[in-house]
Amino acid sequence: MKPLTLLLFHFFIITVSAQQPERKAWMGIRAETWNEGTLNGLKINAVLGGTASELKLLEGDVLLEIDHRTIPDLTTLQSVLADKVQGNTVDAVVYRNKKKLQVKGKFAGRGIETHANTEVIYDQAPFRNGQLRVIINKPRKEERMPAMLFIPGYTCSSIDNLADNHPYKRIVDVFANDGYVTLRIEKSGLGDSRNTPECTSCDLFDEIENFEAGLLKLKSLPYVDTAKIIIVGHSMGGTVAPALSSKHNVAGVIVYGTAAKSWFEYIIEMTRLQNQLAGMEPLEHEKSVQDQYELAYRFYIQKESLSELAKNPVLDSILRASWEYTGDGKIYGRNAEYWRHIQDFPALEHRKNTKAKVLVQFGESDFQAFSLSDHQQIERTVNFYHPGNATLKTYALTDHYFAKSGTMQEAFDKFVNRKIQQLFDEYNPEIGNSAVEWSNEVLELSNPKQ
Repeated sequence: MKPLTLLLFHFFIITVSAQQPERKAWMGIRAETWNEGTLNGLKINAVLGGTASELKLLEGDVLLEIDHRTIPDLTTLQSVLADKVQGNTVDAVVYRNKKKLQVKGKFAGRGIETHANTEVIYDQAPFRNGQLRVIINKPRKEERMPAMLFIPGYTCSSIDNLADNHPYKRIVDVFANDGYVTLRIEKSGLGDSRNTPECTSCDLFDEIENFEAGLLKLKSLPYVDTAKIIIVGHSMGGTVAPALSSKHNVAGVIVYGTAAKSWFEYIIEMTRLQNQLAGMEPLEHEKSVQDQYELAYRFYIQKESLSELAKNPVLDSILRASWEYTGDGKIYGRNAEYWRHIQDFPALEHRKNTKAKVLVQFGESDFQAFSLSDHQQIERTVNFYHPGNATLKTYALTDHYFAKSGTMQEAFDKFVNRKIQQLFDEYNPEIGNSAVEWSNEVLELSNPKQ
């Protein structure tokens, strides 16, 4: 059995839009890498809409080419789509029923979000030499309002036009429905962003700058009360959020399902836990941990390059089996430096320097950000330097996806069996409701009624 190294979660009815953006092409598929003999492509596990619907692609099809470029992985697909916009012609090759088929049509973009209780405003924020797409939910009020900036996890995934049952959409909605302006900003190169580096090429400091652009955009909105801003960070967003709050004045920070220890320690502990949940035979389990220890130590501590490590056939096998290494300098869909920066990042220093109130949320069935002691350490660090500023709240039977999915074993089994839709449907509303209630209390304390 292969060792599992599942990282922190990778990964609306009336609309008034400030501007109708030119929509970038969206393939509209959920897919995985596939190969058979000399053929390589993306096997379509689900058709979500967009270009795939326009081309009448089917679940089970293998996407081999787009505009005469082979598509061996999702990173290549993103690269191919980078300069395509809705309405451009597309020529694709798919593999269906053991035959290659050529299909032609036009690229389609994502739909425009709608929301029953807010205007949905598509805007942009400057970043480097380009623009990042910004999506704002604005309650239909004239006064200045409290606001929330949402920061997702590490994956290079768009936050535009999320399904109603997507956990991120649920968190955004609970704040928007309570009268908060909410702002999401795409990661570099994603969605409708223009002339910005590809997400997979960005390191951790690029990503922090990316979300700082979102915070500055939020503060610039004339209908936002800049004294009443909450930052919500999920997973790796729980590392980015304190980096922003240590530099910029905000009223509150909420982190869910994150880490406090060094990334090297995290990798080893995660391997132990997930091997056990996978039912790995004990001796195989321990050998897997030892292999991961050597690899992680040499990569994170001794700073050896992936290419050098991959010269060792045993380490190359581990890299490809459990680190999602494909020989291109990336692991887990991000470049090597992104992960090394996490290892060396002064996360607790940023939490020390955060003067905002902090809510630390922990799901007791989270097998990805699994450490209660890490969340307790975050609470302790903040309160040590700013007594009374941090609160820890735990949620029984709740996993990394904000889902009330059962025990940790049950949550793990659903995830590895790809029951993602079920996890989305099992959303625990206590997560969002308690976050909003805490935020309201913080804003009342910082701005007491006269």
